[in-house]
Amino acid sequence: MTAEAPPALFTRIALARPGFHLHAHMLLRRPGVAALYGPSGCGKSTFLRCLAGLEPACEGKVQVGAHCWQDSRRAVWTPPHRRRVGLVFQDARLFEHLRVKDNLLFGARLRKHPPKPEAFQELVALLDLEHLLHRHPATLSGGERQRVAIGRALFSAPRLLLLDEPLSAVDADRKSEILPHLERLFAQIRIPVVLVSHDWQDVLRLSSRVYLMEAGQIRRHGATLALQYRLGDYRLNALEARVHGWNPEERLLSLWIGEDLVRVPAQHPPEARRMRLLVNPLEVAVSRRPVTHSSILNVLRCHLTALQPLSEGRMGLDLAGAGWKLQAVITQASARRLELAPGVELYALIKSVLVDHADL
Repeated sequence: MTAEAPPALFTRIALARPGFHLHAHMLLRRPGVAALYGPSGCGKSTFLRCLAGLEPACEGKVQVGAHCWQDSRRAVWTPPHRRRVGLVFQDARLFEHLRVKDNLLFGARLRKHPPKPEAFQELVALLDLEHLLHRHPATLSGGERQRVAIGRALFSAPRLLLLDEPLSAVDADRKSEILPHLERLFAQIRIPVVLVSHDWQDVLRLSSRVYLMEAGQIRRHGATLALQYRLGDYRLNALEARVHGWNPEERLLSLWIGEDLVRVPAQHPPEARRMRLLVNPLEVAVSRRPVTHSSILNVLRCHLTALQPLSEGRMGLDLAGAGWKLQAVITQASARRLELAPGVELYALIKSVLVDHADL
């Protein structure tokens, strides 16, 4: 009988401070991105510090793959410098006197793991850093600095990558620049990643599992797409999709969401077979009747499961189709005119879709 492979990450830790108690657990059975989501001050960064071995008073167990770094019951404690953790903070903390290439290789030199030239070029290309290698950090944008910091962490050959609010100090334009690089990166690296964030949209885009933290406790956890509507914030939809085909003449990609087929613009055929679609609730309109002769590509039959009044005269709608769920935001005036109520059959008109090309 083949022995069961150890989990990619298992941790159950506790830390007591005056006025604050952290008691949290996390289990990843395979490599992937786990998001730790919660308000500021709930203990997210402290949890990362415990994983990295930076909190000696922490009690419990931390295991990455077959490597047990901490087990209080057996008096096991691995110091931080031997844990092989890549840690990236919200401020990139680059060495300002070193060029980008030397910043990237700094961690590898410390661990005496010089990357092979082809591996170096592959990661540099993945993070789109080729044109930055000979520049100094002071000349980089916020998004570029974060990509360098993440690359430096990965070149140290970590067994675990910890990202502490890596996008919180980046403005919206820079965030839109760096997110596609992170999506591709996370689809290819084969180590567990813990991403701390208080931005639910980043969680939806980047993670496969999410742990909701409040006051030092994990209140709920599960697959990101399964938990996304529990918060009811009507800010972003994420849908799992399966690739059906690509039309080179029309430059359209066909995808299955549940039992419905949708089409989205795509200049090239995708490498992944499973993808994540991101839909802004403001980009979803609804109709009581089928819509034809329209520029909107995707009109899906569904029914209304719930509606919630929002601020500024808006109404949030929960829609359910054949194997998919979606949230939409319309005006309260439109909701009254359409005489909307739970159970009403509708047609969802999806005006625009963002495709995350990372394999789920």
